Amino acid sequence: MDLCLDKGELLRVEAGTEGLTLRCLKGTIWLTVGNGRDYLLQPGARFEVKREMSAIAEALDPVEMRLYPALFDGAAIAPIANHIQVRLAL
Repeated sequence: MDLCLDKGELLRVEAGTEGLTLRCLKGTIWLTVGNGRDYLLQPGARFEVKREMSAIAEALDPVEMRLYPALFDGAAIAPIANHIQVRLAL
């Protein structure tokens, strides 16, 4: 699933039972995972959110990102995109 966020927008990501990979395609993402650690993702970088964990992604500038189950390389996301839960954080 591909998503775009404008600067300052937040997105809550829930990894579910299989884990989730977040890949930064454009811009810079500030990612805070469930254990309180922070990471900066720039284009080409990916981060695996471990199963049963959640994360908050903040766009430091306009970003494009791709989310897919950790078991896949991103090529086969269309059939399983409805298994990923994301929420805009307010």
